Amino acid sequence: MKTSRFLLGIFALAAVVGCSKNDEVAADSPLSSLEKSYISISLKSTDDVTRADGAVYEDGTEDEQAVAKAAFFFFDAAGSPFKVNADGNYINVTVADNGGKVAPNIESMTDPVLVVEKYKGQFPASVVAIVNYTATSSLSLGDMKNTLTTIGHTSEKNFIMSNSVYMDAAGVVVEATPLTIDNFQTSSTDALAHPVTVYVERVVAKVNLNAGTTAFNTGVKVGEKEVFVKILGWNLVGTQAESYFVKSVDNSWTDAALGFVWNDAPYFRSYWAAKSATAAVSNAFNYSSLTNSNATVEYVAEQVGAANTDRTKYIVAGTLQDAEGNAIELAQWYGVDYIGEASLLAAVAPTLKSKLMHLEGTTYTSIDDSQLECVVGLAGAESYEVSFQLAAGVATDNWFSFDGANYTPVADVNAELAKVEPAKIYKSGMTYYYGDVKHLGSEGKAGEFGIVRNHSYKINVTGVKGLGTPVYDPEYRVENPVTPTDKESYISAKINVLSWRVVSSDVIL
Repeated sequence: MKTSRFLLGIFALAAVVGCSKNDEVAADSPLSSLEKSYISISLKSTDDVTRADGAVYEDGTEDEQAVAKAAFFFFDAAGSPFKVNADGNYINVTVADNGGKVAPNIESMTDPVLVVEKYKGQFPASVVAIVNYTATSSLSLGDMKNTLTTIGHTSEKNFIMSNSVYMDAAGVVVEATPLTIDNFQTSSTDALAHPVTVYVERVVAKVNLNAGTTAFNTGVKVGEKEVFVKILGWNLVGTQAESYFVKSVDNSWTDAALGFVWNDAPYFRSYWAAKSATAAVSNAFNYSSLTNSNATVEYVAEQVGAANTDRTKYIVAGTLQDAEGNAIELAQWYGVDYIGEASLLAAVAPTLKSKLMHLEGTTYTSIDDSQLECVVGLAGAESYEVSFQLAAGVATDNWFSFDGANYTPVADVNAELAKVEPAKIYKSGMTYYYGDVKHLGSEGKAGEFGIVRNHSYKINVTGVKGLGTPVYDPEYRVENPVTPTDKESYISAKINVLSWRVVSSDVIL
């Protein structure tokens, strides 16, 4: 299958070059008498290669392919900066015309001849291109592997792209594009006829979740009524905000350990990373923030090797409903299902008949359901549970307990109510499901979960099992998504990973 071209740019770099110890210029060589020579660089996306590995790939959108500028960094054989002008080891290029193609993608980038001003008697050994970036200081190759960027992570245009990193056929990790004397010519015309190809890829990944428009059967009945769930929206948690300019790859990796074929040397690609940013991630969300539609795309930074609790997760909001589409407000307490919050409170109040009695004048009256309300967030309750408290406006004094003979004052009635076994309420049918974003690795392998640059994670929800996690207050901040421990509930999804390698997964929620 042939994939579309993401970016093809040809730049003529007028480079002052000389001989290195390994690449000497003969005395009678045309280069030996010149203070300047020319090198042409052809930028190509790794998407711009005919694929034969059976994987599925997709074109980037016009915005995802947009190129406004590029910076080229040159290095010596040790990866140290190779100074090419008064500024340092970099040359910035502004792109006035990048072809404007959607598919087959951007075909050309017009551009200036770049001049390397000082003759050093040596050639740069390698080059790295950073697309949609303006260099302001010299960086070594090591710096690039340890420098994080947020640019392009939250934008649908001008994405940062950099050299694709992979392991070659000899087992050597290629982090920068090698240069030799043969890459340098005596004229820009000759250079353009012999370009050096630099393969680049986006430093971000993208994630999309599609749950369709049909309600899924939860497999649960309340009485004789089947319960369905309609998916309303989604979002991500546990994401990193930064990716490294240049990806780190370890040539000691094995396919067996990662659980998939991680390297693709013929296509200048690898599909795993050795490290990602280690900033603390947030798993917090509230139900009302789960608003992404089926068409929404989230762009996120690379994240690999995260602990289970810190993996990137998708959270899906839904509404429980009957076969006719009417919302079902389900409540559960001590293993019994109730329809509606009012029914739950009517069941709770009689259990407190002698424990909480209110004195008015000389009359003791047991607490009733009109004096109770449900609240979230009390100590001792899970994030998906509700506790019981006095309703607003109910007097908090003159409460007593009765042991059959004596009335004993209750100092703090709400403290006593907080001791009652919490319940679950799917208020107005609100529920959520969640799952970890899977990568390409097989189950139990190191590469099973993760977010890797230039991959597109397409999560296709195919069904649900169970009622999900109850939501009582859509604005309540949940610090970590969780599934109720007493109910089997999950989302079923198929994740496809494209490159933009798509990672697609069908999931049952």
